[in-house]
Amino acid sequence: MSDSATSRWSTRQLLPPTLVFLAALFATVAIASPTLLAPQLARVSLDTSLVTTSKSTAPAATFDRCSLDRPTAAATPPRTLIRNQRVVVVRPADRTTATLQAGTAIRRDAPASTGCTDPVLSAVVDRVTISRTTAEPTGESSVQTDSTRPTTLLPDRSGFTYLFGPRLRADDGLRFFDPITRRTVALQKLGDDTVEGLSIVRLRADIPDTNLATLPAADPRSRITKPAVWFGWPGDTPITADAHQGGRYTLWVDKRSGLIIDAEIAVRRDYRAADRSLPDFAATFRYDAATRASLADAARSQARPAWLAGRIVPLVAALVALAAIVGTLVIQRRRM
Repeated sequence: MSDSATSRWSTRQLLPPTLVFLAALFATVAIASPTLLAPQLARVSLDTSLVTTSKSTAPAATFDRCSLDRPTAAATPPRTLIRNQRVVVVRPADRTTATLQAGTAIRRDAPASTGCTDPVLSAVVDRVTISRTTAEPTGESSVQTDSTRPTTLLPDRSGFTYLFGPRLRADDGLRFFDPITRRTVALQKLGDDTVEGLSIVRLRADIPDTNLATLPAADPRSRITKPAVWFGWPGDTPITADAHQGGRYTLWVDKRSGLIIDAEIAVRRDYRAADRSLPDFAATFRYDAATRASLADAARSQARPAWLAGRIVPLVAALVALAAIVGTLVIQRRRM
């Protein structure tokens, strides 16, 4: 028999070392996938696009801004108020950071019957660069409340606003940032819940009363100077009233993706001078059913890659490695 014939390995001879190699390979995958791959996939998605709609839980009267050109201040009849928000990722964005741009508007559900055709009560465009792993602000941030004025930079911003980091841990002293009052406040954990089949942690942020007219580069509409009689107060002395706002955010946050699945947002705003006030609007908003369903779908989609890498891939790889080991043992026993 030739040397080439005697040195050629048969399939039966090659099978055991091949199975050993496969067992080692898949065992490595079973260990590396949850420890190395899954954390890399648990990031804020660059495809993030979140659209929310919430309505006031009761009709609310609002300050009629058209009455600024009339002899006295007036309020519109109570109407349902609607809060719309869209959050998208814009540039700069890369492997470690993402920039969120959020547009938020509060409006009446119809123009005022008093003749004011603009139903918008409040609008803000907010940009913040965040870490894709923690969702905490890491770079430039700015806010704009008037499209005719430049944006205002927020160099010391801290706290979450539109979403939280994947694999949320609610016991880490979380903080919340409100872009209207520009305040960072503590988030209080209220407990665990289930929304749309997702495991949820419920958080609350109380926003203290804030004088909006005293903020850097404040919106000119946050201050009104009129004779006292215009406000409905005695006398003709010019009075300057500043807009004040406060409120409360109650958030239902998905623990795996960090997305906010549901929210109840209480807002109160009025104009104050000394001990007198002129109401602007006060309402409590709650996400509608379509918004909750859409956000739950987005949460599942964003959390799925990390879940597959952390749970399913290791399980399948471990089973394949075990099967390869068993196959090797069976072949070796038949040889004996």
